[in-house]
Amino acid sequence: MPTRLPAKPRSDQAMTAAARQLMAVQASYASSGTPLCQAALCGARDFVEWAHYPANDCTDAHSGFEFYYHAHTRDEMSAGEHGHFHVFRRDANKADKFFHVIGISLDAKGLPIKLFTTNAWVTGEAMAPAATVAKAAQQFSVKAHGRAAPIARWVTALMQLYGMEIAELARQRDEKLDQLTSAGQSKKILQQDRRVRVLSQRRINVLKKLNQHCSPDREVAP
Repeated sequence: MPTRLPAKPRSDQAMTAAARQLMAVQASYASSGTPLCQAALCGARDFVEWAHYPANDCTDAHSGFEFYYHAHTRDEMSAGEHGHFHVFRRDANKADKFFHVIGISLDAKGLPIKLFTTNAWVTGEAMAPAATVAKAAQQFSVKAHGRAAPIARWVTALMQLYGMEIAELARQRDEKLDQLTSAGQSKKILQQDRRVRVLSQRRINVLKKLNQHCSPDREVAP
């Protein structure tokens, strides 16, 4: 039997608020002709493979969450992918200890197209159990300043909208690791196996998600 995760659906009002926040950020960039994937570079002129945007990552010392945007070489990314966010939570008591919550791929129009989890070696994380990842996805919040502020609001809104999907992907990630371990390789070695990169993933359609939560009869609580 699969392990049940402590992930509960957010209220309709919370989901509507998140949907409207995400739309507001997208619309603001669209009005200036800037796709979100370009805005995620936070003013950098060039988009260099493997470099982090912003350069020192977008971190929130209070919440312990952080994220950055980057791209791999073309042969290591999905068709139509411009780049992706990596989202983390860092241990408040041990700055060098952190775990990956989710990856968020964007297309060249700046729309999210895929969520994914990775093997430990990809980000250098200390892998957390799926239940911990699911809880982190529900709690995610990053407040930033300057160019990164709207991007932080967008990522926060998307994490709220897709909390249940992220929890399921974390569960699938752990199941995949268990399956590979049962084939004879230790989990510790497996987590550093460069042949195993992505452990779970799913395509997403953010426009359908927004339509679910932004119909005219839905109201955000004052």
